[in-house]
Amino acid sequence: MFFFRRKNVKPAPRPSRAPSFALPKRRASVQLMPSHQHDQLPFLSRSRFSALPHFRAYEDEPENLSLFIAILYVVDLFGIFPFVTLPAMLVELGYFGILLVLSIIFLQIYTSFLLSQCWTMAEHLDPSILQKRNYPYAALAELAYGPYVSLLVSVLLDLSIFAMAVPSVVMAAENLEAVVLRMSAGHYNFSYCYWAIIVGLVICPLMWLGSPKHMRGLAIIAVCVMILIVALLWFCLFAAPAIGTPFEGISMELPGFLTVLSSYSILAFQFDIHPVLLTLQIDMKRKSQVSWAATIGIAITCSVAIFGSIIAAYKFGSMIASNLLQSLPTSVPFYVMLILMSLQLCFSVTVASSAMFLQIENYFKLPESLSLKRMAIRSTVLALEVLVAEFVPSFDALMDVVGGTITGPLVFILPPLLYRRIRRMERVHQRIAAEASYGSLPLDLNYDPVELEMEPLLVAAKPNSPRGCWLRLVRLLHRLDCDVSCTMGVLLFGILATFLSTYLNLFSLPSLFTNNSPCLSNLTRP
Repeated sequence: MFFFRRKNVKPAPRPSRAPSFALPKRRASVQLMPSHQHDQLPFLSRSRFSALPHFRAYEDEPENLSLFIAILYVVDLFGIFPFVTLPAMLVELGYFGILLVLSIIFLQIYTSFLLSQCWTMAEHLDPSILQKRNYPYAALAELAYGPYVSLLVSVLLDLSIFAMAVPSVVMAAENLEAVVLRMSAGHYNFSYCYWAIIVGLVICPLMWLGSPKHMRGLAIIAVCVMILIVALLWFCLFAAPAIGTPFEGISMELPGFLTVLSSYSILAFQFDIHPVLLTLQIDMKRKSQVSWAATIGIAITCSVAIFGSIIAAYKFGSMIASNLLQSLPTSVPFYVMLILMSLQLCFSVTVASSAMFLQIENYFKLPESLSLKRMAIRSTVLALEVLVAEFVPSFDALMDVVGGTITGPLVFILPPLLYRRIRRMERVHQRIAAEASYGSLPLDLNYDPVELEMEPLLVAAKPNSPRGCWLRLVRLLHRLDCDVSCTMGVLLFGILATFLSTYLNLFSLPSLFTNNSPCLSNLTRP
């Protein structure tokens, strides 16, 4: 066998007997992550889908998010607004309100699934889109419709996130003011204007954190605080004395059109996850699970909010206030709940603002690490949010405007449009790739891989078995392109609801600030 021995092969080195301190030190393993030095470069031409992103080494990069942590982020993102405002809305809408709430939530889940699918398809079409991870929503719009639509999406996204932070600051300040006012029996009042500034100072250092994967501990603490809030809220509801008969004033009649339209705007504002969804998806270990995180998080929040609303309707009926906290009696658990609500709102603002800050920092070409420029930019934006909160009369003053005019297009119009366009691009890309692979061979242009995979499964399954019926139903839905048909229905609903809400807001906008904020009254007082 020595005839087959390879020549010029060095023998394996023997293990060294030198002490460990004398051996050369091994370098720590590094993790390859996409660099962002080319974030401002435009997309490659659509005929070149084989470009690979550039990579750069980072040694101390945190791990990506799991499904459980992503669910915690979603629950924290919604905050306490559904628990506080949903009871009065359901009482006003009657039994029709539960149907409206479930419908809006179902559409939110469906469009979040469409948006996550858009990013998955975009990664296969153009891998260089990973270089634009700091502004994924705008990157999808640029891939599908060009730079002008991308600019529109960026403006709507930043306005939505900025406007969503203002009611959170307002409500946190109102809760702290109510604690001092009720504990002193109305003898001492520390003004809401000063509490808003204190809330901003609490949020400021939390804002300096990076993307959601740097806020893992914050999400866990926020959900623990949320669990305490729900327990205290239910305790206060059960301990509160009932007013009148159970479910008094709740009718079976259909509510008015303007009431339904206003409720739609508020629900779109409260259960909006789309501005942060793609940022969360990019930071996850398994990006395909982001739709499950959104579904489970929305289901948990909606279930808890509806159960609390039923208890409140049973106790107070039509006498319930628009803010549930104003209907609860004073007690020590009530004070603790108000303080915890203010703290949770600070956490919610931090998580919700991450997508906006990443986009702004990408525009100024800031590094991902903590720097003075990041601290200055985020602190300045937060100061503007606090300044706007000083002149807002109440936390629900902006919900109709933001939910109907700004959030509506991001939730119900853009996801179906992007999905339809990127899906069409994917089909064209698959056809071009097949033609390039087979050259001049004649191709079957009606080739469908789903149909090819379904045939052996249908043959193996029994015709009348549940599995066989399910497979035939899936094949039928695929042939009818039901996903495209559903997106068209959601798109038409979003256009109609956004148009009507915007039209209504044009007439109701001057009346929103009729009752001026106390801060504005102090400035204008002679």
